[in-house]
Amino acid sequence: MSRPANLVLALAVASLCGTGSLFAQSTLTPLATFGTNGWLQPGSSTYLGTGNLERGLAYNPATGNLILCSRAVAPGLRILNGATGADLGGLDTTGVAGGTFTLNLVDCGADGTIYACNLSTSAAANFKVYKWVAEVVAVPPSVAFDSLLTNTNRVGDSFAVTGGTPSTPVRWAAAGSNSSTALPGSNSQFHVGSTDASNTASSFTGIPGTIATSNGYRLGLTWVDQDTVVGSQGATAYMTDFNTATSTANVVAAITTSAAQRAMDYAVINGTPVLAILDSNSSILSVYDVSFPTSPTLLASGTATSGALSANGNGTGAVQWGAITGSTATVYAMNSNQGIQAFTFSLALPATARSIGAGCGTPALALASSGAPILPSTVNLDLTNMPTTALAFYVLGFSEIPGGLPLPVAPTCNQYVVPTSTNLVVPTTPGSATYTLNVPNSPSLAGLVFFGQGLSFDTASGVIQSSNALRFFLQTF
Repeated sequence: MSRPANLVLALAVASLCGTGSLFAQSTLTPLATFGTNGWLQPGSSTYLGTGNLERGLAYNPATGNLILCSRAVAPGLRILNGATGADLGGLDTTGVAGGTFTLNLVDCGADGTIYACNLSTSAAANFKVYKWVAEVVAVPPSVAFDSLLTNTNRVGDSFAVTGGTPSTPVRWAAAGSNSSTALPGSNSQFHVGSTDASNTASSFTGIPGTIATSNGYRLGLTWVDQDTVVGSQGATAYMTDFNTATSTANVVAAITTSAAQRAMDYAVINGTPVLAILDSNSSILSVYDVSFPTSPTLLASGTATSGALSANGNGTGAVQWGAITGSTATVYAMNSNQGIQAFTFSLALPATARSIGAGCGTPALALASSGAPILPSTVNLDLTNMPTTALAFYVLGFSEIPGGLPLPVAPTCNQYVVPTSTNLVVPTTPGSATYTLNVPNSPSLAGLVFFGQGLSFDTASGVIQSSNALRFFLQTF
Protein backbone atom coordinates (compact mmCIF):
# COMPACT_ATOMS: atom_id res chain seq x y z
CA MET A 1 0.00 0.00 0.00
CA SER A 2 1.40 3.38 -0.99
CA ARG A 3 0.86 6.20 1.45
CA PRO A 4 1.07 9.84 0.30
CA ALA A 5 3.03 12.01 2.67
CA ASN A 6 3.30 15.75 3.05
CA LEU A 7 6.96 16.83 2.79
CA VAL A 8 6.57 18.91 5.92
CA LEU A 9 7.60 15.99 8.07
CA ALA A 10 5.52 16.08 11.23
CA LEU A 11 5.57 19.89 11.02
CA ALA A 12 9.38 19.82 11.38
CA VAL A 13 9.90 21.65 8.11
CA ALA A 14 7.64 24.48 9.17
CA SER A 15 10.39 26.06 11.21
CA LEU A 16 12.70 25.92 8.17
CA CYS A 17 10.34 27.26 5.51
CA GLY A 18 11.56 30.80 5.89
CA THR A 19 15.23 29.88 5.61
CA GLY A 20 15.30 28.77 1.98
CA SER A 21 15.68 31.09 -0.98
CA LEU A 22 14.71 30.92 -4.62
CA PHE A 23 17.73 30.18 -6.81
CA ALA A 24 18.26 30.45 -10.52
CA GLN A 25 20.31 27.88 -12.37
CA SER A 26 24.09 27.94 -12.00
CA THR A 27 25.77 30.29 -14.44
CA LEU A 28 29.25 30.71 -15.91
CA THR A 29 29.66 34.26 -17.21
CA PRO A 30 32.79 35.70 -18.88
CA LEU A 31 34.47 38.31 -16.66
CA ALA A 32 33.96 41.40 -18.81
CA THR A 33 36.90 43.35 -17.32
CA PHE A 34 39.39 40.59 -18.14
CA GLY A 35 41.12 40.88 -21.53
CA THR A 36 38.41 41.27 -24.16
CA ASN A 37 35.08 40.11 -22.76
CA GLY A 38 36.74 37.55 -20.50
CA TRP A 39 39.44 36.35 -22.91
CA LEU A 40 43.12 37.23 -23.01
CA GLN A 41 43.79 36.10 -26.55
CA PRO A 42 46.99 34.53 -27.87
CA GLY A 43 49.05 37.24 -29.54
CA SER A 44 47.76 39.90 -27.14
CA SER A 45 51.23 39.97 -25.54
CA THR A 46 54.71 38.59 -26.12
CA TYR A 47 54.24 36.01 -23.35
CA LEU A 48 50.99 34.56 -24.70
CA GLY A 49 51.14 32.89 -28.10
CA THR A 50 50.51 29.72 -30.09
CA GLY A 51 53.88 27.98 -29.82
CA ASN A 52 53.04 25.55 -26.98
CA LEU A 53 55.08 27.73 -24.63
CA GLU A 54 52.43 28.44 -21.96
CA ARG A 55 51.31 25.49 -19.87
CA GLY A 56 50.96 26.72 -16.28
CA LEU A 57 48.72 29.25 -14.53
CA ALA A 58 48.18 29.89 -10.83
CA TYR A 59 45.89 32.10 -8.74
CA ASN A 60 47.55 33.89 -5.82
CA PRO A 61 45.03 34.17 -2.96
CA ALA A 62 47.21 36.73 -1.18
CA THR A 63 47.02 39.28 -4.01
CA GLY A 64 44.20 38.19 -6.31
CA ASN A 65 46.69 38.13 -9.20
CA LEU A 66 47.56 35.35 -11.62
CA ILE A 67 51.00 33.84 -12.19
CA LEU A 68 51.54 32.67 -15.77
CA CYS A 69 54.36 30.29 -16.63
CA SER A 70 55.52 31.17 -20.14
CA ARG A 71 58.71 30.16 -21.94
CA ALA A 72 58.08 32.74 -24.66
CA VAL A 73 60.04 35.47 -22.89
CA ALA A 74 62.36 35.74 -19.90
CA PRO A 75 61.78 35.71 -17.02
CA GLY A 76 59.39 32.82 -17.41
CA LEU A 77 56.86 33.80 -14.73
CA ARG A 78 54.57 36.77 -15.40
CA ILE A 79 52.32 38.45 -12.84
CA LEU A 80 48.91 39.27 -14.33
CA ASN A 81 46.18 41.38 -12.78
CA GLY A 82 43.39 38.96 -11.83
CA ALA A 83 40.63 41.40 -12.76
CA THR A 84 41.99 42.68 -16.08
CA GLY A 85 44.80 40.37 -17.20
CA ALA A 86 47.22 43.31 -17.40
CA ASP A 87 50.91 42.43 -17.13
CA LEU A 88 52.39 43.56 -13.80
CA GLY A 89 55.94 42.35 -14.37
CA GLY A 90 58.00 39.18 -14.15
CA LEU A 91 59.40 37.28 -11.21
CA ASP A 92 63.16 36.99 -10.82
CA THR A 93 64.31 33.58 -12.05
CA THR A 94 67.99 33.90 -11.16
CA GLY A 95 69.41 30.47 -10.39
CA VAL A 96 66.66 28.51 -12.15
CA ALA A 97 68.29 25.75 -14.21
CA GLY A 98 67.92 22.11 -15.12
CA GLY A 99 65.27 20.02 -16.80
CA THR A 100 63.93 19.72 -20.33
CA PHE A 101 61.98 22.88 -19.48
CA THR A 102 63.48 24.77 -16.56
CA LEU A 103 59.99 26.09 -15.66
CA ASN A 104 56.81 24.39 -16.82
CA LEU A 105 53.98 24.68 -14.28
CA VAL A 106 53.13 26.92 -11.34
CA ASP A 107 50.81 27.00 -8.32
CA CYS A 108 50.39 29.01 -5.11
CA GLY A 109 50.01 28.11 -1.47
CA ALA A 110 47.23 29.49 0.71
CA ASP A 111 49.71 32.00 2.17
CA GLY A 112 50.60 33.47 -1.23
CA THR A 113 53.90 31.65 -1.69
CA ILE A 114 54.56 30.77 -5.32
CA TYR A 115 55.90 27.40 -6.45
CA ALA A 116 57.00 26.47 -9.97
CA CYS A 117 58.40 23.17 -11.24
CA ASN A 118 60.56 22.08 -14.11
CA LEU A 119 59.81 19.30 -16.57
CA SER A 120 62.10 16.29 -16.15
CA THR A 121 62.03 13.78 -18.99
CA SER A 122 64.70 11.41 -17.77
CA ALA A 123 64.94 9.06 -14.82
CA ALA A 124 68.43 10.49 -14.31
CA ALA A 125 67.31 14.13 -14.20
CA ASN A 126 66.18 15.77 -10.97
CA PHE A 127 62.67 17.09 -10.54
CA LYS A 128 62.88 20.64 -9.18
CA VAL A 129 60.45 22.94 -7.40
CA TYR A 130 61.29 26.61 -6.79
CA LYS A 131 59.73 28.91 -4.21
CA TRP A 132 59.05 32.67 -4.29
CA VAL A 133 57.85 34.04 -0.97
CA ALA A 134 55.85 36.83 -2.61
CA GLU A 135 55.27 38.71 -5.85
CA VAL A 136 58.51 40.68 -5.54
CA VAL A 137 60.04 41.01 -8.99
CA ALA A 138 63.61 41.61 -7.76
CA VAL A 139 63.93 38.66 -5.35
CA PRO A 140 65.12 35.31 -6.77
CA PRO A 141 63.59 32.03 -5.62
CA SER A 142 64.88 29.44 -3.23
CA VAL A 143 64.98 25.75 -4.12
CA ALA A 144 62.10 23.96 -2.38
CA PHE A 145 62.77 20.50 -3.84
CA ASP A 146 65.59 19.07 -5.95
CA SER A 147 65.86 15.30 -6.27
CA LEU A 148 65.33 12.24 -8.42
CA LEU A 149 61.95 10.54 -8.13
CA THR A 150 61.55 6.78 -8.12
CA ASN A 151 59.70 4.74 -10.76
CA THR A 152 59.36 7.54 -13.26
CA ASN A 153 61.13 8.73 -16.37
CA ARG A 154 59.05 11.88 -16.80
CA VAL A 155 57.46 14.22 -14.28
CA GLY A 156 56.19 17.80 -14.38
CA ASP A 157 53.37 17.53 -16.94
CA SER A 158 50.94 18.09 -14.07
CA PHE A 159 51.60 19.90 -10.80
CA ALA A 160 49.60 21.28 -7.89
CA VAL A 161 50.29 22.42 -4.33
CA THR A 162 48.18 22.40 -1.18
CA GLY A 163 48.57 23.88 2.29
CA GLY A 164 50.16 27.10 3.36
CA THR A 165 48.51 27.67 6.74
CA PRO A 166 50.11 27.35 10.19
CA SER A 167 48.63 23.86 10.58
CA THR A 168 49.15 22.63 7.01
CA PRO A 169 52.60 22.98 5.47
CA VAL A 170 52.76 23.21 1.71
CA ARG A 171 53.12 19.99 -0.27
CA TRP A 172 53.23 19.43 -4.01
CA ALA A 173 51.84 16.67 -6.21
CA ALA A 174 53.15 16.02 -9.70
CA ALA A 175 52.96 13.48 -12.51
CA GLY A 176 54.01 12.90 -16.10
CA SER A 177 53.75 10.43 -18.95
CA ASN A 178 55.79 7.26 -18.56
CA SER A 179 57.11 4.65 -20.93
CA SER A 180 55.65 1.22 -20.22
CA THR A 181 58.65 -0.35 -21.93
CA ALA A 182 61.20 1.38 -19.73
CA LEU A 183 59.20 1.17 -16.52
CA PRO A 184 56.65 -1.65 -16.72
CA GLY A 185 53.89 -1.42 -14.14
CA SER A 186 54.69 2.16 -13.15
CA ASN A 187 52.62 4.02 -15.72
CA SER A 188 49.72 5.01 -13.49
CA GLN A 189 51.60 7.17 -11.03
CA PHE A 190 51.91 10.45 -9.19
CA HIS A 191 54.32 11.84 -6.62
CA VAL A 192 53.89 13.92 -3.48
CA GLY A 193 56.71 15.90 -1.92
CA SER A 194 57.78 18.53 0.55
CA THR A 195 58.72 22.16 -0.12
CA ASP A 196 61.10 22.64 2.79
CA ALA A 197 64.29 21.73 0.88
CA SER A 198 64.45 18.35 2.68
CA ASN A 199 63.77 16.65 -0.68
CA THR A 200 61.29 14.28 0.95
CA ALA A 201 58.89 12.65 -1.52
CA SER A 202 56.62 9.63 -1.90
CA SER A 203 55.86 7.90 -5.18
CA PHE A 204 52.58 6.13 -5.88
CA THR A 205 52.77 3.76 -8.85
CA GLY A 206 50.70 1.04 -10.48
CA ILE A 207 47.57 2.35 -8.76
CA PRO A 208 44.72 -0.21 -8.86
CA GLY A 209 41.64 0.86 -10.77
CA THR A 210 43.45 3.16 -13.21
CA ILE A 211 44.45 2.65 -16.83
CA ALA A 212 47.38 0.32 -17.39
CA THR A 213 48.88 1.66 -20.60
CA SER A 214 49.54 5.30 -19.70
CA ASN A 215 49.36 7.65 -16.76
CA GLY A 216 45.89 8.64 -15.60
CA TYR A 217 47.30 11.62 -13.65
CA ARG A 218 49.39 13.06 -16.48
CA LEU A 219 47.58 16.20 -17.71
CA GLY A 220 45.32 17.26 -14.85
CA LEU A 221 46.00 17.25 -11.12
CA THR A 222 44.27 18.99 -8.22
CA TRP A 223 44.07 18.57 -4.46
CA VAL A 224 40.86 17.71 -2.59
CA ASP A 225 42.45 17.59 0.87
CA GLN A 226 45.81 16.77 2.40
CA ASP A 227 45.66 13.12 1.39
CA THR A 228 43.37 13.14 -1.65
CA VAL A 229 44.00 14.26 -5.23
CA VAL A 230 42.11 14.12 -8.50
CA GLY A 231 44.11 13.36 -11.64
CA SER A 232 43.37 12.86 -15.32
CA GLN A 233 44.79 12.56 -18.79
CA GLY A 234 41.27 12.68 -20.27
CA ALA A 235 38.20 10.38 -20.32
CA THR A 236 38.39 9.61 -16.58
CA ALA A 237 39.32 11.70 -13.57
CA TYR A 238 40.57 9.58 -10.67
CA MET A 239 39.76 10.81 -7.16
CA THR A 240 42.48 9.11 -5.17
CA ASP A 241 43.31 8.77 -1.49
CA PHE A 242 46.95 8.14 -0.62
CA ASN A 243 49.06 7.33 2.43
CA THR A 244 52.64 8.58 2.47
CA ALA A 245 53.53 6.33 5.40
CA THR A 246 52.74 3.18 3.42
CA SER A 247 53.23 4.59 -0.12
CA THR A 248 49.82 3.23 -1.10
CA ALA A 249 47.05 4.90 -3.08
CA ASN A 250 43.44 3.94 -3.64
CA VAL A 251 40.95 5.25 -6.21
CA VAL A 252 37.81 6.24 -4.31
CA ALA A 253 35.89 7.43 -7.37
CA ALA A 254 36.37 7.28 -11.13
CA ILE A 255 34.71 10.38 -12.58
CA THR A 256 33.72 9.98 -16.23
CA THR A 257 34.68 12.95 -18.43
CA SER A 258 35.16 13.57 -22.12
CA ALA A 259 38.42 12.48 -23.71
CA ALA A 260 39.69 16.07 -24.03
CA GLN A 261 38.74 17.26 -20.53
CA ARG A 262 42.05 17.44 -18.71
CA ALA A 263 43.20 20.53 -16.81
CA MET A 264 41.10 20.88 -13.67
CA ASP A 265 40.74 22.48 -10.26
CA TYR A 266 38.71 21.50 -7.19
CA ALA A 267 37.04 23.86 -4.75
CA VAL A 268 34.26 23.95 -2.17
CA ILE A 269 31.71 26.69 -2.84
CA ASN A 270 29.13 27.38 -0.17
CA GLY A 271 29.53 23.85 1.14
CA THR A 272 29.34 22.17 -2.29
CA PRO A 273 32.43 20.43 -3.73
CA VAL A 274 32.89 21.40 -7.37
CA LEU A 275 35.32 20.43 -10.10
CA ALA A 276 36.07 22.78 -13.01
CA ILE A 277 37.49 20.98 -16.06
CA LEU A 278 38.76 22.46 -19.33
CA ASP A 279 38.35 20.87 -22.75
CA SER A 280 41.77 21.12 -24.39
CA ASN A 281 40.26 21.12 -27.89
CA SER A 282 37.38 23.58 -27.65
CA SER A 283 38.39 25.65 -24.58
CA ILE A 284 34.95 24.97 -23.09
CA LEU A 285 35.09 25.08 -19.30
CA SER A 286 32.63 22.87 -17.41
CA VAL A 287 31.80 22.99 -13.71
CA TYR A 288 30.50 19.85 -11.99
CA ASP A 289 28.98 19.21 -8.60
CA VAL A 290 31.03 16.30 -7.25
CA SER A 291 29.21 15.79 -3.96
CA PHE A 292 28.75 12.28 -5.33
CA PRO A 293 31.83 11.94 -7.54
CA THR A 294 30.76 8.70 -9.21
CA SER A 295 27.71 10.56 -10.59
CA PRO A 296 28.78 14.18 -11.08
CA THR A 297 26.18 16.80 -12.01
CA LEU A 298 27.02 19.35 -14.70
CA LEU A 299 26.19 22.77 -13.26
CA ALA A 300 27.34 25.10 -16.04
CA SER A 301 29.67 25.27 -19.02
CA GLY A 302 30.86 27.88 -21.49
CA THR A 303 33.73 29.57 -23.27
CA ALA A 304 34.79 33.18 -23.70
CA THR A 305 36.78 32.37 -26.86
CA SER A 306 35.58 33.08 -30.36
CA GLY A 307 36.57 32.26 -33.94
CA ALA A 308 39.04 29.61 -35.03
CA LEU A 309 41.38 28.37 -32.30
CA SER A 310 44.94 27.14 -32.69
CA ALA A 311 45.24 23.43 -31.94
CA ASN A 312 46.51 22.34 -28.53
CA GLY A 313 48.17 19.12 -29.61
CA ASN A 314 49.75 18.46 -26.21
CA GLY A 315 46.49 18.76 -24.27
CA THR A 316 48.20 21.04 -21.73
CA GLY A 317 46.77 23.90 -19.72
CA ALA A 318 45.57 24.94 -16.29
CA VAL A 319 42.35 25.73 -14.41
CA GLN A 320 42.33 27.79 -11.22
CA TRP A 321 39.55 28.83 -8.90
CA GLY A 322 39.99 32.42 -7.76
CA ALA A 323 38.20 34.34 -5.03
CA ILE A 324 35.13 32.64 -3.56
CA THR A 325 32.42 34.68 -1.82
CA GLY A 326 29.29 32.85 -0.74
CA SER A 327 27.85 31.09 -3.80
CA THR A 328 29.91 33.14 -6.29
CA ALA A 329 33.47 32.51 -7.44
CA THR A 330 35.94 33.57 -10.09
CA VAL A 331 37.50 30.81 -12.18
CA TYR A 332 40.35 31.01 -14.71
CA ALA A 333 41.21 28.66 -17.57
CA MET A 334 44.41 28.70 -19.61
CA ASN A 335 44.55 26.43 -22.68
CA SER A 336 47.93 26.21 -24.40
CA ASN A 337 47.80 28.12 -27.71
CA GLN A 338 44.26 29.38 -26.92
CA GLY A 339 44.84 32.11 -24.35
CA ILE A 340 43.44 32.68 -20.87
CA GLN A 341 39.76 32.93 -19.94
CA ALA A 342 38.16 34.36 -16.81
CA PHE A 343 34.61 33.71 -15.61
CA THR A 344 32.27 34.48 -12.77
CA PHE A 345 30.57 31.31 -11.59
CA SER A 346 27.33 31.49 -9.60
CA LEU A 347 26.30 28.28 -7.87
CA ALA A 348 22.69 27.11 -7.83
CA LEU A 349 22.13 23.39 -7.40
CA PRO A 350 19.27 21.63 -9.22
CA ALA A 351 16.85 19.32 -7.46
CA THR A 352 18.54 15.97 -6.87
CA ALA A 353 18.03 12.65 -5.14
CA ARG A 354 21.37 10.93 -4.57
CA SER A 355 22.14 7.56 -3.03
CA ILE A 356 24.23 7.28 0.15
CA GLY A 357 25.72 4.10 1.57
CA ALA A 358 24.55 0.58 0.81
CA GLY A 359 21.77 -1.74 1.86
CA CYS A 360 22.24 -5.09 3.55
CA GLY A 361 20.87 -8.52 2.70
CA THR A 362 21.19 -10.78 -0.34
CA PRO A 363 20.20 -9.19 -2.62
CA ALA A 364 20.73 -5.89 -0.83
CA LEU A 365 17.66 -3.92 0.18
CA ALA A 366 17.53 -0.95 -2.22
CA LEU A 367 15.85 2.45 -2.08
CA ALA A 368 15.39 4.53 -5.24
CA SER A 369 13.58 7.73 -6.16
CA SER A 370 11.26 7.99 -9.15
CA GLY A 371 12.40 11.53 -9.87
CA ALA A 372 14.01 14.70 -8.59
CA PRO A 373 12.30 16.65 -5.76
CA ILE A 374 11.27 19.67 -7.82
CA LEU A 375 8.95 22.20 -6.22
CA PRO A 376 6.17 21.15 -6.82
CA SER A 377 6.12 17.46 -7.78
CA THR A 378 5.31 13.97 -6.58
CA VAL A 379 8.23 11.64 -5.86
CA ASN A 380 7.91 7.91 -5.18
CA LEU A 381 10.41 6.21 -2.90
CA ASP A 382 10.61 2.63 -4.12
CA LEU A 383 11.95 -0.03 -1.77
CA THR A 384 12.91 -3.30 -3.45
CA ASN A 385 14.55 -6.66 -2.67
CA MET A 386 12.45 -7.09 0.45
CA PRO A 387 11.51 -10.54 1.79
CA THR A 388 8.07 -11.43 0.47
CA THR A 389 6.65 -11.53 4.01
CA ALA A 390 8.12 -8.19 5.11
CA LEU A 391 6.62 -4.85 6.10
CA ALA A 392 8.33 -1.64 4.99
CA PHE A 393 9.33 1.32 7.15
CA TYR A 394 10.51 4.65 5.74
CA VAL A 395 12.71 6.82 7.93
CA LEU A 396 12.88 10.52 7.01
CA GLY A 397 14.99 13.22 8.62
CA PHE A 398 17.16 16.29 8.18
CA SER A 399 20.51 14.88 9.32
CA GLU A 400 22.80 12.26 7.80
CA ILE A 401 24.96 9.83 9.78
CA PRO A 402 28.19 9.97 7.71
CA GLY A 403 29.36 6.46 6.94
CA GLY A 404 26.40 4.98 8.80
CA LEU A 405 26.08 3.28 12.19
CA PRO A 406 25.32 -0.43 12.71
CA LEU A 407 21.72 -1.09 13.76
CA PRO A 408 21.61 -2.47 17.32
CA VAL A 409 19.09 -5.11 16.21
CA ALA A 410 20.98 -5.89 12.98
CA PRO A 411 24.73 -5.15 13.35
CA THR A 412 25.52 -5.98 9.72
CA CYS A 413 23.08 -3.29 8.55
CA ASN A 414 23.65 0.46 8.76
CA GLN A 415 21.50 3.42 9.74
CA TYR A 416 22.28 6.52 7.68
CA VAL A 417 19.52 8.92 8.74
CA VAL A 418 18.75 10.62 12.05
CA PRO A 419 14.97 10.09 12.09
CA THR A 420 12.41 12.87 12.26
CA SER A 421 9.53 10.61 11.22
CA THR A 422 9.06 6.87 10.64
CA ASN A 423 6.28 5.66 8.37
CA LEU A 424 4.86 2.13 7.96
CA VAL A 425 3.92 0.84 4.50
CA VAL A 426 2.19 -2.49 3.92
CA PRO A 427 3.31 -3.69 0.46
CA THR A 428 0.62 -4.39 -2.10
CA THR A 429 3.15 -6.46 -4.06
CA PRO A 430 5.25 -8.90 -2.00
CA GLY A 431 8.90 -7.90 -1.98
CA SER A 432 8.53 -4.20 -2.79
CA ALA A 433 6.92 -1.08 -1.40
CA THR A 434 6.34 2.52 -2.43
CA TYR A 435 6.11 5.64 -0.32
CA THR A 436 4.88 8.81 -2.02
CA LEU A 437 6.16 12.27 -1.16
CA ASN A 438 4.11 15.24 -2.21
CA VAL A 439 6.65 18.02 -2.72
CA PRO A 440 4.68 21.23 -2.14
CA ASN A 441 4.55 24.33 -4.29
CA SER A 442 6.59 26.34 -1.79
CA PRO A 443 9.55 28.21 -3.33
CA SER A 444 10.67 29.08 0.20
CA LEU A 445 11.74 25.43 0.57
CA ALA A 446 14.31 25.75 -2.23
CA GLY A 447 17.71 24.69 -0.95
CA LEU A 448 16.36 22.43 1.79
CA VAL A 449 18.14 19.08 2.26
CA PHE A 450 16.56 16.03 3.83
CA PHE A 451 17.29 12.30 3.91
CA GLY A 452 15.33 9.08 3.57
CA GLN A 453 16.06 5.41 4.21
CA GLY A 454 14.08 2.19 4.03
CA LEU A 455 13.83 -0.66 6.49
CA SER A 456 12.13 -4.03 6.15
CA PHE A 457 10.79 -6.25 8.93
CA ASP A 458 10.18 -9.85 7.95
CA THR A 459 7.08 -10.95 9.86
CA ALA A 460 7.99 -14.60 9.27
CA SER A 461 11.59 -14.63 10.47
CA GLY A 462 11.81 -11.43 12.50
CA VAL A 463 14.83 -10.29 10.45
CA ILE A 464 15.36 -6.54 10.04
CA GLN A 465 17.24 -5.12 7.06
CA SER A 466 18.16 -1.58 6.02
CA SER A 467 18.57 0.00 2.58
CA ASN A 468 20.88 2.62 1.23
CA ALA A 469 19.80 6.18 2.00
CA LEU A 470 18.79 9.00 -0.32
CA ARG A 471 19.82 12.64 0.02
CA PHE A 472 17.16 14.99 -1.34
CA PHE A 473 17.91 18.56 -2.36
CA LEU A 474 14.75 20.61 -3.00
CA GLN A 475 14.79 23.08 -5.83
CA THR A 476 12.48 24.77 -8.32
CA PHE A 477 14.27 23.22 -11.30
